[in-house]
Amino acid sequence: MRRRTVLQGALAGSVVTATSVAGGNEALAAPRGGVVPAGPDATRFVNGPAGQAVRVPADLGVRITVGSPAARARVVLTYDDRLYAVASRPVLVRGAQAIPLQTRVSRIGTTHQRAIEVALPELAPGTYTVHAGGMAPARFPADLIADPVPTEVKLSEATGSVTAQVLSRSMSAQGLPWGAQIGAGWQQFEWGAGYYAWCPALVTVHSVGPGVVPAGSRVRVTLDRQVFESVQLTSARGSNGQRIGGVGRRGTLVNHPVATWTLHTAITAGSRITLTCTPTFRSLQDPLEYVDAPLVEFLPPKKSSTPQRLTGQESQTRHDDAYSPDTRARFAPA
Repeated sequence: MRRRTVLQGALAGSVVTATSVAGGNEALAAPRGGVVPAGPDATRFVNGPAGQAVRVPADLGVRITVGSPAARARVVLTYDDRLYAVASRPVLVRGAQAIPLQTRVSRIGTTHQRAIEVALPELAPGTYTVHAGGMAPARFPADLIADPVPTEVKLSEATGSVTAQVLSRSMSAQGLPWGAQIGAGWQQFEWGAGYYAWCPALVTVHSVGPGVVPAGSRVRVTLDRQVFESVQLTSARGSNGQRIGGVGRRGTLVNHPVATWTLHTAITAGSRITLTCTPTFRSLQDPLEYVDAPLVEFLPPKKSSTPQRLTGQESQTRHDDAYSPDTRARFAPA
């Protein structure tokens, strides 16, 4: 999702227009002193723990178009420090030219609200970009932001002319966000003179909440085609041993044996389900030149009405198969 926000105002008799950093180059015609928002451009969604969502600019900065005559202006960007990081050297850019800016960052009250104040030099007519920073959202499990501070920009100059605009917008409720973490219990399949390859014996899916992992989610296991003839996922059970509705299928993906389990029911927050993984092992004796690493993946539904949190644990693998003299010496020393 992208959006562009345009500000227009009369600054010392000249027109100064500010847009979000990734906005277009064109300025909108508006009455002197007017503030005109444009369509969505360069924004991201921020999800809250209760299902609320806010669309915020992807960049901390503004694009300024200066008319005639030149103007000396001051820019103040108000933002949430849980969402943005200020650049070590904010700059004013026009074409290939980058001018370091004097800035001052201050805390507003005791909240996460910060303000970065930028003093602009006298500017000739033209279009400039103030780069002050960018989004640096917290990672899971701190990825849900409750009531983010609105992102605002204010332009002012010595005569007292001020133009201000809120760049972030509250969105309709998106539903409770949800996330999943994949786990695996591994076993070795051995052949020949101490060679082996790993395969998951058990696969788990943990629902981290606050919403449910939706029905239609899938678990997929992909194995090496030289070592394993086929694989299947069966017997999905919940934490208390009850059966979990779903269907398992096995097949191939780029000639690799693949097993997929599709959930027919949702997984409530805090719950964990366990699936049994059963491979069919080929008859081998000799070492191999390579073995593709096993891969266990969680795949969300093709369509979901609620946002998915990224836990960083949507897949599992390992790279310590001992399939050749070199790898056996490295991973399975005598």
